[in-house]
Amino acid sequence: MPKSSLTYRRGEIRWVSLEPTVGAEIKKTRPCLIIQRDTMNQYGLLTIVMPFRPGSKQAPYAVNVKATPVNGLDRDRFIDVGQIRAIDHSRVLDLVGVLEDEYWEPIRKAVNLVLGFNV
Repeated sequence: MPKSSLTYRRGEIRWVSLEPTVGAEIKKTRPCLIIQRDTMNQYGLLTIVMPFRPGSKQAPYAVNVKATPVNGLDRDRFIDVGQIRAIDHSRVLDLVGVLEDEYWEPIRKAVNLVLGFNV
């Protein structure tokens, strides 16, 4: 992947292998949203993702996403913004779909809440 070959893009939902984990980190292979900008995805060895969890959650750090043919999710899920992490590019697996534009503003607000600064 790295060294100028762009194989995944910001806004894509990809299967990501999150094992091994430690403590309260989210586990398993899960759909994750690629949130890192494409320049870094193209040239870096890491990318930043946020995992999806099944169901919905009413919390300021969660963004509920309805399953659609565009995003490719198998059921309604929520993005767990509190589990944002940088991962090695080798953990990024198959494409699930692409997140719709309507979710980016709630994600921005949740990231600002979790990290404590304007994004």
